[in-house]
Amino acid sequence: MNANLAFPATVLLGGVAALDATPVAQTLLSQPLVTATLLGWIWGDWQTAFSVGVVLQILAASTLPVGSRTPEDYATGGVVGTGVALALAHGVQMQPWRDSAALAGVMTGLVAATTGVPLIRWQRRRNEGLSRWCEAELRAGRERSLGEANLAGAAMAFGIGVAYVALWLAVGSFGLRGLVEQESLRFSRAWTVLQPLWLGFGLAQLLSAFVQRRLTRAAVFGASLIGAWLTLVMGMP
Repeated sequence: MNANLAFPATVLLGGVAALDATPVAQTLLSQPLVTATLLGWIWGDWQTAFSVGVVLQILAASTLPVGSRTPEDYATGGVVGTGVALALAHGVQMQPWRDSAALAGVMTGLVAATTGVPLIRWQRRRNEGLSRWCEAELRAGRERSLGEANLAGAAMAFGIGVAYVALWLAVGSFGLRGLVEQESLRFSRAWTVLQPLWLGFGLAQLLSAFVQRRLTRAAVFGASLIGAWLTLVMGMP
């Protein structure tokens, strides 16, 4: 797909991922490896997409909502990281540059997921306000208010996801291009060194899921991780 179309498609996918992670469906669509697969098809670059998606999926799997802690937003962070890497690597054939773009994408996705926590908290407060409004309207006999509140919550989640991904995609793809170009050899070496560490971290998460008897999660996560990694090792056409 042409880059002029790939950018808006990536932004829209960010809105869909945010929608899936919060008020609607809550399926695997918001997982970084799933969105990376879709972005690989959109940009026509499966290798870069899978390289970044595997790492961000491992980081997302290690994030748990313990107590009142708000977990990092890897739904939009996964789209941001993969999208930035694909934008930086688009049209470039030199492997050091592409490895450097992948590392820049992972770091950008990590920062975007972390800085998205206050935004999630703000969104939850707005949803609480919608709930109180809906309760008051239902007491007054307006049954349509329930559907209106759900629609408003979904529209807000989609709009925030689109705006957030668009902002980070612009900052990452344009702001990091010069750094990736100048430091491509160093970033490429760092990426090569880090890859076994990412895989080891992922296997540790898989073992933890088995120990805690979360067998379905372990099976899905393990199959996705191994499948994507084998695809990278075998290479993409």
